[in-house]
Amino acid sequence: MARGAGGKLRAVSNTRSSFYWAWVLIGVVVIVVAHVAAYLALGEHVRQLAERDSTAAFLIAGGVPLGIYFFGGLLVVRWAPGRTIQEPAVAGIRALALLFVLQLFVGMLNIFGLLIGAPVSFGMAYFGGWVGELLQKWADQRRSRRAR
Repeated sequence: MARGAGGKLRAVSNTRSSFYWAWVLIGVVVIVVAHVAAYLALGEHVRQLAERDSTAAFLIAGGVPLGIYFFGGLLVVRWAPGRTIQEPAVAGIRALALLFVLQLFVGMLNIFGLLIGAPVSFGMAYFGGWVGELLQKWADQRRSRRAR
């Protein structure tokens, strides 16, 4: 992470494009807040459902986080100017690490979730970013057609 004058975050340049840590931070916040909200909203319902239908509970408990990573990646790319497909993927991994620490604070230990979650959260956030870039490209093309 590079800091410019006044301590503000700036892009770290490489040969392909720029990388914006500020969008990673925004992605982490979006993903973590969405996970905490989903846990608070669905946690008890999923536990009750698990007593009756473990398959449905498993699908909800696995599908909601995947959706959060996907839509977190998509939102970051749609909000950010320019090409920012890498930032959501990095945000996904950082959010997973932060969620793991939060789980430790509340007495939950899920090593399996961390080991499986790392590549999956990276992949879903990256996929969301990729879809977001496609949507951005299509929106830009529509705008340019209208301008003609």
